[in-house]
Amino acid sequence: MNAAPFLRRRTLPLAVLALYLLLAGWMARAEFVWTNEAWFASPALNLIHRGYLGTTIFESKGTWLEGLDRHTYWIPPLYPLLQSLWYRLFGFSLTVMRWLSIAAGAVLLLAWYEVWKRLGISRAVALTALAIAATDVRFLTFAELGRPDVLCAALGTLGWATYLRWRERSLLLAILAGNALAATACMAHACGTLYAAGLLLLTIYFDRRRLRWPALPCIAAPYLGVLAAWGLYILQAPSQFRTQFFGNINGIGREFTGVSRLQGLASPLAGLKAELTFRYGAVFGRFAADRADRVALLALGIYVMAVAACVLLPSIRRQSGYRALLLLGALDYLLLGVFDGFKSSGYVIHTLPVVCACLAICLHSLFARSGRKLVAAGLAAAILLFAALQGNALYRGLCVTPERWDYAHAVAFVRSTGAAPHMIAGGEFAFEFGFDSGMVDDLRLGYFTGRRAPLIVANTIYQGWFEHSATLAPAIHAYMSRLLRDEYRMVFHNSSYTIYQAVPER
Repeated sequence: MNAAPFLRRRTLPLAVLALYLLLAGWMARAEFVWTNEAWFASPALNLIHRGYLGTTIFESKGTWLEGLDRHTYWIPPLYPLLQSLWYRLFGFSLTVMRWLSIAAGAVLLLAWYEVWKRLGISRAVALTALAIAATDVRFLTFAELGRPDVLCAALGTLGWATYLRWRERSLLLAILAGNALAATACMAHACGTLYAAGLLLLTIYFDRRRLRWPALPCIAAPYLGVLAAWGLYILQAPSQFRTQFFGNINGIGREFTGVSRLQGLASPLAGLKAELTFRYGAVFGRFAADRADRVALLALGIYVMAVAACVLLPSIRRQSGYRALLLLGALDYLLLGVFDGFKSSGYVIHTLPVVCACLAICLHSLFARSGRKLVAAGLAAAILLFAALQGNALYRGLCVTPERWDYAHAVAFVRSTGAAPHMIAGGEFAFEFGFDSGMVDDLRLGYFTGRRAPLIVANTIYQGWFEHSATLAPAIHAYMSRLLRDEYRMVFHNSSYTIYQAVPER
């Protein structure tokens, strides 16, 4: 085999991948610390040091998370299990945690590149889509966070790529291997069901005439296998699993947003509209305080026009691979629009690569018509505008980080008081003060435990809970109001944090 052509074919994808790693690593140091990164880190650390998957950073007594300190059931177990291995190899820190996600993001990009090529998309278009995704600040943000989203996406997309790669050689092997990866994605996050559904769609779309009954066990066996493995862990405390896992459907998110996860089922059209206006609108700066961040909505507009063009233009739509890509995107948009009322921003990692591919396809289509002066001028203007918007978003994401500054100032203030080990605070402070320091993340401020902390460090999640608890839990709301009024005084405040200090007893 001649190595030179082989290397040439991979030079540009690897160069894009290297750029992604550079930008994602930079983003990991600039991005503010998310509270649920601590929630996800705690069970892995307990598994390493204590031998069980308990989440001890979060106070669960009296809540639907009862027993969380011994068994973490509110999320599937793969992510904390993989984290524990990662930390044994590289040690533990926020940066190390985020590099696990960055590595998964690299796998995700390569898997999508393979999917695009297997769908018949040209190498030039696939490379363009890869470059757009790898440098999009939204993709970079959610690819570096210490959350399971990108791991789920990487495993699921790898399942699609594996199926598409092997379907001509051995259909049953392709179905089995693809579904094994999709099932594993389900064990990383519930959004793995997007990839299981997408794989079923691809199988029916490309091979419905070749399917025979032996395909059924090849589809079902991986899911039954991972459920059986998870079931062994669930059997340790089945009642805790029921309350935690099903409580999470409307649990933590509803407590600080007031929104029900499944509210889209009552009004699917409203849910699909909110998918664009809230999930994507929020990610692209719709609710940003600074106008320099809101300008990113123009980039969202370009993405939306690219998707619309791919749907409406017959020259694009008639190509089989492009249709399959659009069907995958439509399926994900529909499922997320109806079944995720929270509109979690992190879930864009599942759909943004489809949008990037649509933009690359449109650019390629316009280049084919660029012999016309008007089309060429419009194309050049669009590319320049999009590049400027992406460059501005990258600069803002990497260099203008007010939430990270707010966090640093709050950490400095807490250090100055010397009260950190016994405070009630957002979980993110555990990265600074230690997961075994004695601090605890308790939204209810000791209502069930009777704990009185010298400091209460309220982040935006606490502030949202203070507001919505008035209707969700009036008794707890009244308790917290009295506590903060009579026993604490506010000693620090910025845009992200409010710190209350206990008033000395007289």
